[in-house]
Amino acid sequence: MLLPLERALRLVLALLLCPVGLVRAGQSGSGAGDLAGRSATRSSASARPAVERARRWPDEAVLPLTGERIGLLPVAQQPAWRSYLATSVERARALPPASSGEGAPPGPLSTPPTGGRHTRGLPPEGSVASEWWAADEARAIADRVVAWQTPAGAWTKGIDYSRPPERGGPADVWSRGTFDNEATSAELRFLARVIAANSPERARPWRAAFQRGLEYIFAAQYPNGGFPQIYPLAGGYHDAITYNDSAMVRVLAILRDVAARAPGLEFVPAAQTAEAAERLHRGVDCILETQIRTPDGRRTVWGQQHDSLTGRPCAARNFEPIAASALESASICQFLMSLPETTPVMSSALDDAIAWFERVALHDVEWHRATVSGNGLLAAPGAPPLWARLYEIGTDRPIFGDRDRTIHYDVTEISSERRLGYQWYGGWPQPVVAARRRSAGPARPQTP
Repeated sequence: MLLPLERALRLVLALLLCPVGLVRAGQSGSGAGDLAGRSATRSSASARPAVERARRWPDEAVLPLTGERIGLLPVAQQPAWRSYLATSVERARALPPASSGEGAPPGPLSTPPTGGRHTRGLPPEGSVASEWWAADEARAIADRVVAWQTPAGAWTKGIDYSRPPERGGPADVWSRGTFDNEATSAELRFLARVIAANSPERARPWRAAFQRGLEYIFAAQYPNGGFPQIYPLAGGYHDAITYNDSAMVRVLAILRDVAARAPGLEFVPAAQTAEAAERLHRGVDCILETQIRTPDGRRTVWGQQHDSLTGRPCAARNFEPIAASALESASICQFLMSLPETTPVMSSALDDAIAWFERVALHDVEWHRATVSGNGLLAAPGAPPLWARLYEIGTDRPIFGDRDRTIHYDVTEISSERRLGYQWYGGWPQPVVAARRRSAGPARPQTP
């Protein structure tokens, strides 16, 4: 940790070298303030006071779903939420005891990033020949998928399907069932492909597992149409409506395809097909209701997670503060554009999100993870548009979080473990922006 005198000396040097840093990043040092409508190639430092330090999360940045909080809702809304919570608690009691999986907020780390837990052994879409799905290897994996299904009807994350299941290991909250890191959605997609390629008799256990998985999705959906990250509920940020890493979007895409009786899903019973259509409608309504608005009423985009009850953006993991998210919002827009029917409300929501993407885009710069000074962006004339993962709501300034729940305005201020182990910048919205502009024509003013 720097001593006060050392910190002061570094701040003085930063001020003296500021013009050099701006020229290097291809940025003009003129003007501070809102990034909207200005050249986004300015560094985040130029849009704020030179001596602005990291700040901590607000105390209630993320809240679980509780009976006490339900009691604050309008009386007419409470019964559905109380029933949902009671069912979740009852289902959780029927599961094996599990560790919380969440310790006290750690401090910044200097170790290499470890990466997340992702499912292995399920071939990505398009990576195998069509005849593979009827082969012995595919059938063996499908049997393992069935064996790994949780008592709740879902799957945990990080399963290795290239080998037989190993039981008896320690359980954590993820073992209840989760949509994180493609868990549950990936298994359902895989089962659907194998079911379609094999005889009805051989596919019988796979169909049963798929239908149980659908029932799990129906049970997990909140009364307002959102989805938690883990179900039965596990508390903490897991209870929030989870757009993070496209979790909810993947679930809604399955509901979309089931409702449309997409090729390979004709085996789903009519009753489940009809319910999938209704659940899809609720999910889309939730997306539209949770779109972030500015104080003057303009719609922008979405956060990584939104409070289960209020719908307001909330924090997620210790390094993911309350923010508008370019990555998750691009995924939401792509999903909305994939729907067979687009209502005027959906079209307006898309247009406003696209306008926000264009307003906050960074131009003529590239992010270099290894850069440890300045804002991490280097001049790159002609480079494709770039977006920060997270933006401060109200100012549209890029922000960056660390494991101690601090919020920073330069990515180089956070620990090396987080800087190197997270997607802080990317081009995620560009395909969506281009596709929307091709289909919708010239940009229009945002609607309040």
